[in-house]
Amino acid sequence: MHGCVFWKNGRATENYFLRSNKIRILYILREVNFYNNLKMKKTRYRKDVRYFIDMVGMASDCVGSVTVDSKYALIQVHPTYSIAISSPVGEKHPTFEEIVFYTNCLAYEHDLPAFILPFKKKALVQPIERGRKKYINDSYYQSLGVAYEALNSIRLGPLGYVYFRCPGFQKEVDIPYTRKYSKVAKELSLYSTALRQLDPLSEFLCYYRVIESVTGTNGKEWISKNLSRLKGYEFGFLEYGTEAHGSPRCRRTNVFSIYKRRSLARLGCLKRKLAGKSIAEYFYHENRCGIAHGKSDVKEYDFKYNIEELSKDVYIMKLLSKIAIEDKI
Repeated sequence: MHGCVFWKNGRATENYFLRSNKIRILYILREVNFYNNLKMKKTRYRKDVRYFIDMVGMASDCVGSVTVDSKYALIQVHPTYSIAISSPVGEKHPTFEEIVFYTNCLAYEHDLPAFILPFKKKALVQPIERGRKKYINDSYYQSLGVAYEALNSIRLGPLGYVYFRCPGFQKEVDIPYTRKYSKVAKELSLYSTALRQLDPLSEFLCYYRVIESVTGTNGKEWISKNLSRLKGYEFGFLEYGTEAHGSPRCRRTNVFSIYKRRSLARLGCLKRKLAGKSIAEYFYHENRCGIAHGKSDVKEYDFKYNIEELSKDVYIMKLLSKIAIEDKI
């Protein structure tokens, strides 16, 4: 699902309130449309799904005929970014642990904030307001969708989205997520957490935790040895799209290529700024420890310089964490 827009000075602009209302309407229609999607699957899969995975920022109707681990159908609910993991008729539902794992796999591969929406909704965080239990439970997940839509607007642009990386339109596709990612399940969870962070301080720290998890160390030595790999590393193709008026459409845009270009530009800037000092030491002491600890040399949210600088460092840490994960695989 893409954001609602209105026109201002000849340009498309996202309207937060219209988007919020549209998300609420789509949540209501989700179950009905899920059943319609199943008709195209020739009713081979169960209709009584227990969980949806909300891939906030994914283009609508871009998945096609896809299965995971040769066990479950991965069904995108028209016209949203919601994905259901459905087992064949007569088979058991995927466990909640499997749903969590697949959520993190999808988030990692598409670099999007993802969350799990249960069919039987229960707010995980209780508001001050009491009573109206069903409304509060529904509102919790609707509000998450709105919040992550806003986060994506900051990262991708108000009308930006990405496409599913392995669509099943020409033929049915099976994605072996367990075989591919079972060794890095914890690291994918940490990476997925980073994608749900609004401010660059917490996002940077979450990516750094990925490297700490892979290496079992403070990460300084690993970062120092692997910074040079950024330039030649192939991160794959994640296609970006936008509904913004006047945006060029003649060439396909790779999100990871943009991240890589910005990372290399930031590396060049840091080399000049640090004048021979270790970039890995800067990442660890000034950023990682400055964010995580509150005793001394604290990295504060200053609403200006620190945010701008860390937002650029995040590109490097994001790609380094992906290299660390793929090395462990």
